[in-house]
Amino acid sequence: MSVLNYLKRINRRHWFICHACMMHNNHDTLNALFFESGPGEDFMGRAMYPCPRCSSTNTRSFEQLKQEGSDQALFGLERIVRQHPRSIFEKKPAKTVKT
Repeated sequence: MSVLNYLKRINRRHWFICHACMMHNNHDTLNALFFESGPGEDFMGRAMYPCPRCSSTNTRSFEQLKQEGSDQALFGLERIVRQHPRSIFEKKPAKTVKT
């Protein structure tokens, strides 16, 4: 493994795809992926994150896709993630207003 490939390595526990966004955006994968680095909520043994775009909990991590054996879909998703900067996919924290 070269140094460049090591730096571009994807931690599958933090990358997610939202199935609700996929359906609403005419299967545009770029707008359905997001990166979450926080701990998340544990639901039946897997991390659960609401989508930052639509607040749906119909999300799956790349790690879960790997465990399910969806290697072809995972290969395509990882390729999309590597082609674009991470800032496109990072979840922005909600702004709070102090009163």
